[in-house]
Amino acid sequence: MYVWTRKEIAEAFEVANGTVSYWTKVWGPETDHPFPVPVAKLAMPKGPHQKVFDPGSVQVWFNGLSAAKARRMSKAQMGIPKPRKRPPVWGNSQLDESIIELEESMALLMETVKEMEALQEVIRRG
Repeated sequence: MYVWTRKEIAEAFEVANGTVSYWTKVWGPETDHPFPVPVAKLAMPKGPHQKVFDPGSVQVWFNGLSAAKARRMSKAQMGIPKPRKRPPVWGNSQLDESIIELEESMALLMETVKEMEALQEVIRRG
């Protein structure tokens, strides 16, 4: 059986070795697009054992990665505006519109910050 190490996966998809480690952590079994599980551990004569993966499973997983990322994107990242929370009250339509846009932008920014904090926590728990 032919298998891939993390280094070979990185080479196959032209990414850094750390990207493969990131994929295995962020796309865990609890996600809707989990990274394939290792098929074995390769014993190395000098050094730690290496997990090895089925190349076909990794290729199928990688082909679905873009769609999985799109599903994971927040409303803020997709640019979907939230409905207006209150009617204009300042009496100047341009000022009203600017204030509402600013409030919506701030709400989207705060949502993105919360999502980033959640991802950082996932990475910390690693």
